[in-house]
Amino acid sequence: MLQTLLISSLLVLLRMSLGWAQVPIQDNFDAVKFQGIWYIVGAVSDDQSFQDSKDDMKMPMVLVTLLANGDLDVKFGYPTPDGGCQKIDTTFSKGAVDGQFSNPAMAQTDIRVPFTDYKNFAVVYFETQKGDVRNVWLQLYVRVPELFPEGAQKMQLLAPRVGLNPSQGAMLPKSGGCPEPSKPRS
Repeated sequence: MLQTLLISSLLVLLRMSLGWAQVPIQDNFDAVKFQGIWYIVGAVSDDQSFQDSKDDMKMPMVLVTLLANGDLDVKFGYPTPDGGCQKIDTTFSKGAVDGQFSNPAMAQTDIRVPFTDYKNFAVVYFETQKGDVRNVWLQLYVRVPELFPEGAQKMQLLAPRVGLNPSQGAMLPKSGGCPEPSKPRS
């Protein structure tokens, strides 16, 4: 019994360390430079609900604000198919390494910023765990609502490293359905 538990624990640690080795984090990540308004122009994921709805999705807006404790206050505005806007306010809790976060409220066990130049693009990696189902996401954030080629290229190169392929992705068209997210919480 104890031997089985130890082997199981080692396998989990090995899987986690291999996953971390596959997904880089931006060197010298600077959350101050990362904050501000972003648009999500592209996404790729193995999540079935994303696959089922990706053709109808529009470009979300994101407002990121650094909190005093190093967490990120994140406000999303998702355009809905009926022309409305679904808003989600959440917090990305700072991890052990700058550029790594988690969000237990949304079952996001690992959030990291593998690549960013801060002024044009960021590639953001999400890993979710809901029960026994693990899903991986990559999203391309840009400062203006247009595709930024360098960011798209970085995301395309990272996708196979995290087990994703282009057929699982979508470019998200612009939509006027969501105004800028509201100001951050104080």
